[in-house]
Amino acid sequence: MSFFSTGSQAPLAPVREPIDADVSARIDVLRAVLIGLIVLCHGGRYLGGTVPFASPFVEWVLTMANRGPTCVAVPLFFAISGYLLLRKLEATPAAYWRLLRTKAVAIGVPFVLFNAIWIAWVFLVGSIPLFGGRSFVLAAGIPQKLLGLGTSPFNYPLWFLRDLLVVFALAPIFLVFYRRLPRGGLLLLAALWFLESPASEYSLAGFAFAFYAGGYLARRRANLRDTAGWDLYVLPIFALGTVLVGLQPWLGLDPYALAAVKKVYQMVGVAAFWCLSRRQWLKGSALLHRVAAMSFFVFLTHEPTVSLLQSRLLAVWTPAGTVGQLVAYPLVGLAAMAGLSLLGWGLSRALPRVFAVATGAPLRLRFAAEAAPAPKPGHGA
Repeated sequence: MSFFSTGSQAPLAPVREPIDADVSARIDVLRAVLIGLIVLCHGGRYLGGTVPFASPFVEWVLTMANRGPTCVAVPLFFAISGYLLLRKLEATPAAYWRLLRTKAVAIGVPFVLFNAIWIAWVFLVGSIPLFGGRSFVLAAGIPQKLLGLGTSPFNYPLWFLRDLLVVFALAPIFLVFYRRLPRGGLLLLAALWFLESPASEYSLAGFAFAFYAGGYLARRRANLRDTAGWDLYVLPIFALGTVLVGLQPWLGLDPYALAAVKKVYQMVGVAAFWCLSRRQWLKGSALLHRVAAMSFFVFLTHEPTVSLLQSRLLAVWTPAGTVGQLVAYPLVGLAAMAGLSLLGWGLSRALPRVFAVATGAPLRLRFAAEAAPAPKPGHGA
């Protein structure tokens, strides 16, 4: 089936078929890779801030890492969410309310819980180095920092979950466009993204565009399995764009031009990551599939973990040279991912119900399968 096998303005009906196994495997490993990039970025953010860059080369490399592939993670996560959720969502009140209830538990509970924990911590125990304290919360207001109302939530990376909930709530609008004007909806949201936030690469309209685009591809039954033909064009453009993003401090672009360039870069980057996920060393990696099972827990808990690890590292070592900074950049993130993954695996087995509530999801099927008794002869398949 070709990518453009369906008429562009034909109504896009829900898709009943299961997701292709190859596509599902690629989505799984991308979850691990993208969360890893985010944690590495946050874990190394003290370089260039608390610790000045050692040289222009370090500034270029770390700008390229932090402002390049890492920034593609956000729109790609929204696109994946749209692909998975909008593919079969029905345009009925019952389906919509079921969606809201499900996501309130799966996303809303972890969002509130992992803000509340650290707000309570700073009031009862004390400030968290490089993360925040009581005065930081009081300045904006406890409800505002708990729910991310008009400000970033106290656990700042969780703004992603807040905005994802908002985009989920807009699902009926997307379904109307799928039925009436599918390509028009795509173009309208793209235009809003560029026009509504001309000086920023991120905006709610941009997230809605990525989410809608993921559902658009699913409902068009786009062939996302056979993408080898994209590699020749997408990967070199993405590589060149990443190099140029690293030169951002020296290019002298105004905020509007920079934001427009970054938006185009993100769209190319989404396609590039999908191309890379086709490679067997990624798609078939047993380690990445295991890491993916804990990726949401790692995302929820990587702050203030990386802030604490940064403060401990800086207490014993301040990387001042070029080599030292390049080595130090991934250390905190890698340590956080390893430790939190082990913690997650331990909690999921020792306290499975607590872990399920904290991560907003039912127990993983693999855990249930491990605990389930073998079927008796004559029962089951």
